[in-house]
Amino acid sequence: MDLSPGQVWWARSDPSVGREQAGRRPVMIVAGSDYLGLMTTLALVVPLTTTDRGWPNHVPVHGHTDLPGQSFAMSEQVRVVSRDRLDRLAGIVTPSCLDETREWIHHFLVDRAPRAMD
Repeated sequence: MDLSPGQVWWARSDPSVGREQAGRRPVMIVAGSDYLGLMTTLALVVPLTTTDRGWPNHVPVHGHTDLPGQSFAMSEQVRVVSRDRLDRLAGIVTPSCLDETREWIHHFLVDRAPRAMD
C-alpha cells in the first residue's frame, strides 16, 4: 500500500483503551515520506473529529476529501498504526493543513509553541 503525507484514510482503530479514539474513523497521515518508505507496514497518523472543541491544536481540515463535513485533526493524539487498519482513501489535505498539524506535534514533543502562537 502506497501512502503519502497528508492523505486522509478511513481506519479501524479498535481495540482502543481509555480516551483513545475508537471505532472506524478518518485519520491523517502525518509521517514523512522517508518514514513511510522505510516502515512499509506502519504509518504515523492523527485521528480526525467533527467536534469543534475550540482548541487551537485541533487543526481544521482543508483539502480534497470525501468527509461528510468539517473535520479537525487532533494533533495531540499521534498514533502508530498498522497499515492493515487502513480501509479506504478519503482524500488529501492541503500542504498548509499538514504543516500546521505537524507544527503542533512538534510543539508537544519539544515544548515549543508553533509559529502561529509565538
